[in-house]
Amino acid sequence: MSRLISHTLTAVLALALSLGGLAGLAGCAASPQVSAFTGTGVVLAIVESQQADATSGMVGSIGGALLGGLLGSQVGGGTGQVIAATTGSVIGSVAGGSAAAKASANLVWRVSVRFEDGIDRSFTVEQRPDYRPGDRVRVSNGVISPWR
Repeated sequence: MSRLISHTLTAVLALALSLGGLAGLAGCAASPQVSAFTGTGVVLAIVESQQADATSGMVGSIGGALLGGLLGSQVGGGTGQVIAATTGSVIGSVAGGSAAAKASANLVWRVSVRFEDGIDRSFTVEQRPDYRPGDRVRVSNGVISPWR
């Protein structure tokens, strides 16, 4: 019974460490958004990309860690079993989080606009743009519309 508790605590610790690392990476990847700006300018570039859903990635990380820890605990015995369970939890957490985030990614467009004040600003929009690079646009509180 105490061995089962030891393995469970090891798996929980590995899960906490891996989720803490993923949260740190997610914080590094965040980019500032300009949403309260209003003005007119010219579209410089439009780049289509995918934006991952952080909640799905977290659920995948937890599920992957639990499955990896369970599978790792079936290997060997004693200290080797603890190491295998811990390693399985960490690898499962990373793989599960990555797979879940990719599966739930949304299509977005990053639009770069050079405004009349000479400053370039980037916006992320969820609707396919009806303007192209070189078009004049008006931005009001993060909403971009063609300026005709």
